[in-house]
Amino acid sequence: MRNSRTIIKRVAIALSALLLVSAIGLAQVTVSLPTVSYKVGTTQTIPITTGDLTGKGVIAYQTVITYDKTILTVTGVTTTGTLSATFPAPTVNNDTAHGTITIAAAGTSALSGAGTLVILNANMVGKGTSALTFSSFQYNEGTPAVTTTNGQVTVPSLSVKVADMTTTAPIGGTFNLPITTDNLTGAGVLSYQFTLTYDATKIKLTGVTITGTLSSNMSAPVVNTTTNGQISVAAAGTANLTGTGTLILLNCQVVGGGTTTVHFTSFQYNEGTPAGVGIDGSVIVGTPVKPVLVSRSPSALSTTPQNNVVAFVVHAMDLGGQALSFTWKQNGAVVKGPSGDSTYSVRYTTPHGTAYVVTCIYTTTASLSDSTVWNFTVTGVQNPGVIPTDFSLDQNYPNPFNPSTRISFSLPKEAPVTLEIFNMLGVKIRTLIAGETKNAGIQTISWDGKDDAGLNMPSGVYLYRIHAGSFLASKKMTLLK
Repeated sequence: MRNSRTIIKRVAIALSALLLVSAIGLAQVTVSLPTVSYKVGTTQTIPITTGDLTGKGVIAYQTVITYDKTILTVTGVTTTGTLSATFPAPTVNNDTAHGTITIAAAGTSALSGAGTLVILNANMVGKGTSALTFSSFQYNEGTPAVTTTNGQVTVPSLSVKVADMTTTAPIGGTFNLPITTDNLTGAGVLSYQFTLTYDATKIKLTGVTITGTLSSNMSAPVVNTTTNGQISVAAAGTANLTGTGTLILLNCQVVGGGTTTVHFTSFQYNEGTPAGVGIDGSVIVGTPVKPVLVSRSPSALSTTPQNNVVAFVVHAMDLGGQALSFTWKQNGAVVKGPSGDSTYSVRYTTPHGTAYVVTCIYTTTASLSDSTVWNFTVTGVQNPGVIPTDFSLDQNYPNPFNPSTRISFSLPKEAPVTLEIFNMLGVKIRTLIAGETKNAGIQTISWDGKDDAGLNMPSGVYLYRIHAGSFLASKKMTLLK
């Protein structure tokens, strides 16, 4: 009987110990460094991630991480946007001379959740591979227990990278995403193949373009997009690729807003030589914004002479790279568009003082619009309702001119008017008005570039002079042929 009781007691103790070990094992939290690839000369963020800390009472942690200083230099840490964001700034001892960083962080509220605990900031200074190693890691004074997973940074001799890009193209809109490469000259690259994955709720990779890229002399690549959220590409040619820059362009279509990583699951030049490493990129699909006015012509307009043709031109752009449509209105009525034509020309024949408002509305494919407006009046003919207060002689318009130009002058009262044209030697060549009495108002007369004998005058600078009552004035004008 005693033996039976002893056996039962021992079994109970063994079961308790086993349950304790299991509980300890279940209480452990995994903390990990990533395995990543980056391009030499770039600045990167390297996340330290943790398992779920909810309910584990974590109010402090400390760690020592080592790395190869010839490959990367850790410059500090960032807590913004991480689980440690509620803590005061960590204490950091960054020993770049030996490739070691020590981080100690503590707060008054327990951390919760899983994800990025803290971020290492690093510069990629050399090519090769560096281990990222936890020399130590501890939550609180050792509880909860931690299982660490080390990581690795590879800075390849020959890297291929998906560009980081932000687009404001609307849903359904398209854009091109470059894949760039280090210098391929002398590397003997005749072919390459790769597979990328991405978040299909943000973008869709529909194909590739080689025109204008390093791959432009290759045969059309073989593209497979049958798997949602994945694209595979294989390209080959008969001549070695050379140079650095854009290897190929990915054709993208916007599906929804947000951010997606475009991730290389594989990349290979030729049959594996030279060794190339694919580096991921990210695409941010932003909210479509209004188009931006780049320039307009005329830049300003307050008046225009009667019978003058005004050519309105607008240069605007959609930040998402999509085409714009243009709608032109005059005094509120649509006179042109919507269309892709960003110009509008019109001759104004209405009387002096007629007011106009010309509006150009430029619209994106997402139906977001902006506009630019000209407010002006027509001048150059007598208007009984507008009597000038002073005698004046206006500059001719247009100037320079060919074949004709208009000269306007203002009379505050009825007066005899003489208007003559002289060459630069002072010789009178044309009398436009010979002592005629003109009513008060704004008067306009044209000169056709001919003398009194009807002969065409050569290119040059001419003087026009008015004598109206006691008023005398002159101005220069240029005839260009």
